Amino acid sequence: MSKRNRDNSDSGKTHKKHKVKSWHKRKQNKKNTTLGPNISGIFVSCNQAKESLCVSECYDLFNEYADKIYTANEGSDKEGSDNEGSDNDVESSIAKEIAQMKESRKSRRFVSIPTGTNCVVFIKTNPPINPIELVHSILIDLHNTGKKKTRFSMRMIPITKTCYANMNDIKRMAGEILKPRFHLLKDDQQIEYAIIPNIRNNNVIDRMELINAIAELVGDQHKVNLVDPKLVIIVDVFMNICGMSVLEDYTKLKKYNIEKIFEELNKGEK
Repeated sequence: MSKRNRDNSDSGKTHKKHKVKSWHKRKQNKKNTTLGPNISGIFVSCNQAKESLCVSECYDLFNEYADKIYTANEGSDKEGSDNEGSDNDVESSIAKEIAQMKESRKSRRFVSIPTGTNCVVFIKTNPPINPIELVHSILIDLHNTGKKKTRFSMRMIPITKTCYANMNDIKRMAGEILKPRFHLLKDDQQIEYAIIPNIRNNNVIDRMELINAIAELVGDQHKVNLVDPKLVIIVDVFMNICGMSVLEDYTKLKKYNIEKIFEELNKGEK
C-alpha cells in the first residue's frame, strides 16, 4: 500500500472512531436530562429568553433555603476536627475537605431539566429536598418580609412526583399523593379543596375527565371550595408527563406567583 493510501486509510479510521465517541456522549447527556416519571421538582416560569438566568437564580435561591432547612439533617461536618495536637495544616486540610463535601452536596441537590418550551424551566430536586416545603418557605418569607430575592423567576409550582400522562398512571400516582392529606384524617374532619389542572402541549388528556377522576379519589367526605380552599391539588400535564402536588396557602400566596405577591405588598404600602 502506498504512503498516500495508508494515510487516507488511517484518517478514515480516526474519523470513524471520533464519531462513535461523540455519539455516545450525546446519548448519555440526553438520558440524564430528560423530564420523565418518578421525579420531584419545581416548575418555574420566567420571561422569554431569560431561561438560563432563571435557572442560575433558582440554584442560588434554592441552595440558600436548603441550607437553612436541611443542613442540620445532613450530618455533622465537624466530626474529627477537634482532635488535640492537630496542627494548622491538618485543620486547614479538614476545613478544605468539609467545604468540598458541602459543595458536592449542593451540586446534587438540584438539576435543571430542559422542558423544550419557552418561559418554563424545571428544576429536579433530589433527597432530602422536599420541593413543597422549599417553595413554601421561599414564598412565605417574601409574603412576611416583603424582600424579593428574584429577578427572573415569576412563578414556582412544586411537584411531589411525576408519572406518564395517561389516566391509569395518573390515578395510581394520585392515590399515593392524596392519601396522607385526605384519607388519614378523622372521619368527621372535612377539608375544603380545589383541583387546579394545567394541560400544556398535550391533546390526549381531557380536562373534565381528569378533574372528575381526582375528585373521586379525594372522596365525598371533603368539600370543593374554588374561592379560598385549604388545600389545592395541582395536576400539571406537560407533554407526555404529569406532575402532581397538594399545596397550602394557595390563595394567600397568589397562586404561588412571586410577582403577584410582591405587587400586593407594594400596593398595601401606598
